[in-house]
Amino acid sequence: MKAVMKVDTKPGIKIMDIEKPGLGPRDVLVRVRATAYCGSDMHLYKWDAAAVKWNPPLPKVLGHEFSGDVVEAGKNVTMVKVGDVIGGETHIPCEQCYMCRTGRMHICENMKIFGVHVPEGSFAEYAVIPETIAYKLPPGTPYDVGAMYEPCGVAMHAVQRAQPQPGDTAVVLGCGPIGIYVQQIMKALGSDVIATDIKKYRIDHAKRVGAAREIVDASEGNVVEKVKSLIGQRGADIVFEAAGSGETIKQSLDIVAKNGRVVLFGVAPENPTLDTTTYIVYKEIDVVGLTGRYMYSTWDRVQRLVTRGLVDLKSVITHRMPLEKAEEGFQLLQKGEASKIILAP
Repeated sequence: MKAVMKVDTKPGIKIMDIEKPGLGPRDVLVRVRATAYCGSDMHLYKWDAAAVKWNPPLPKVLGHEFSGDVVEAGKNVTMVKVGDVIGGETHIPCEQCYMCRTGRMHICENMKIFGVHVPEGSFAEYAVIPETIAYKLPPGTPYDVGAMYEPCGVAMHAVQRAQPQPGDTAVVLGCGPIGIYVQQIMKALGSDVIATDIKKYRIDHAKRVGAAREIVDASEGNVVEKVKSLIGQRGADIVFEAAGSGETIKQSLDIVAKNGRVVLFGVAPENPTLDTTTYIVYKEIDVVGLTGRYMYSTWDRVQRLVTRGLVDLKSVITHRMPLEKAEEGFQLLQKGEASKIILAP
């Protein structure tokens, strides 16, 4: 089968013919129909500091956001069957540790991430996954939409961690795919939503989606002043930091109101130095972080909003291409000329 491979510790990928993966007793074999690029795939492509820290096994197949058809099931599989259309959860929990046994599998103490910490990934014609991470999609779900449940689940998790109240003002720093999903979810909850970004492509795309009342160009001028001119000098009830930079983390503490909430889920390459006394203690704000998705309440909640037409999962998809053009997709993302790219193996 064809697969997009990371074979060594330097920038780049290779498209190779490899053997179809073998099946264990609790595994399912999935014919991948749609798979999307994520920021982690870009880290692995560039082989930057984040990729080195993850220490993935090489060679390996890239990719983890996907949907497809179950074409074979191991003898001990009970939750899905051949013919089901599934989306793939990224977390592979051990199911034995304290976190797993107390309902928090998404932060398993022995966590492995599909497409990162295991040789298998979704940038291939077929993928083998543990049945634990197979989510049965609603009947009639298009494959491209099914592949977006995983990233939208991160946005849903962020909103759940924020514990929004009626009438909240929310600021989303970052208009990448997850940032746009946060904007849609918060709008669905009745919040006044303002967003920021520094990239013209993302700003224009977020404006077309239309979930935020205003998109602020953060590449020029004082971003904090611009945002507060729109929402009032008190600041925002909730700030979602979805950009993953030291600068936006600092901005989130400036923009949030006293007794407000800051939700961090962008992955910053370097940890910023923060005045925690002034911005956290004296403002009495709550700062929370998150990783991934609750298994599986976020998936169910996303499904409800999608079914009711309150979140458009396809809204972030800007490109679709065959597996053989995977390099072209990475180049588009590096230039900032795409939002979500779907590969069709």
